[in-house]
Amino acid sequence: MSRRLAKLGLLTEIDGAALAAYCTAYGRWVEAERNVQKYGTVILSPDKGWPVQSPYLSIANKAMEQMHKFLTEFGMTPSSRSRIQVEPPQEAADPFEELFGGNQRTG
Repeated sequence: MSRRLAKLGLLTEIDGAALAAYCTAYGRWVEAERNVQKYGTVILSPDKGWPVQSPYLSIANKAMEQMHKFLTEFGMTPSSRSRIQVEPPQEAADPFEELFGGNQRTG
């Protein structure tokens, strides 16, 4: 993902912390979703035995909200992508191409 974002000009060296935060939220979401699948969205409270929402569902939902915010910042949702105007970074010029390539002046 990071290579694609960088190629499109949507990720630079200074965006490392934001990308790391997204990855952390994604990891939490995956783990919480596994536990939701394992235990369900409703569990019995340990003290009274009443049905309550699984804490894993809350964790998954919060992580998903965080992920969505980062996805929007990086232009990775359809609506946010339509608002972004970024020029892809120019590839570094090959010094040998400049010396020996087609950019020779005559005259």
